Amino acid sequence: MKGLSRVVISLLAAALLPLFGRAGAADAPARPAAPAVADAPLYDVEMVVFRAVKVGPAEDWNVVPPGRGFGNTGSGGGAAPQVVRILGANAYRLDGVVDDLRINGSWRVVAHAAWVQTAPAWGSHVGVPLSQVGVNVPGLSGTVYLERAPLYLHLGFDVSLTHGATYTINEMRNVRQNEKQYYDHPAFGIIAVVNEVKQPATP
Repeated sequence: MKGLSRVVISLLAAALLPLFGRAGAADAPARPAAPAVADAPLYDVEMVVFRAVKVGPAEDWNVVPPGRGFGNTGSGGGAAPQVVRILGANAYRLDGVVDDLRINGSWRVVAHAAWVQTAPAWGSHVGVPLSQVGVNVPGLSGTVYLERAPLYLHLGFDVSLTHGATYTINEMRNVRQNEKQYYDHPAFGIIAVVNEVKQPATP
C-alpha cells in the first residue's frame, strides 16, 4: 500500500503543479508597458519658410542673434519628439499665405511642409531636424522645437538660411493652437501654425 500511496501522491502533484504555476504567473505584478506613440498627444505642425528678394546693406544681418525664448527653468535633455507622419500638400492650411507672398513680389517661398509629431515637456529643448520632416532645401538647415506646458504650447525654430550670406532665426515662444505665428528676420521669415490632432477614444 505504501508504494501505491506514493504513486497516487506523485500523480496528484504532477496534476496540480501546472495549476499552481498558472496561478503564480497570474498573481505576479505586470511590468509597465512602454509608452506608445498612440497614447501621447499628437500635433499637426505646418510651416512656410520664405526669403527676401533683396536684403538692404544697412546692417550686418549675418550676425547670429542670441536665442530668444529658449532660456527657461526646464531641465533639458528630455525624450526626443517622434514624427508620426509627414502630411501631403492636400492637408496644407497655409496655402493662402504662400499665395500672398508670391503676389507681393518681395519674397520667395523657400520651403512649405507639414507633419504630425509628439511634443516633449517644456524645457526639454529636443527638436526635430528639418530633414526629418521632409525639408531638404540647399542652404536651409536647422531644427523645429515643439514643447508642452500646462497652459501653452511652445514652438521654436533654430533655422539658418544661406543665400549669399547666412542668416539665422533662433526663437521660441508660447503659442495658441490654430493661430498663425510669424518668426521674423529682415532677410527671411517663418510662418507656422500648430493644432492638436484629435484622436479617436481608445475602447
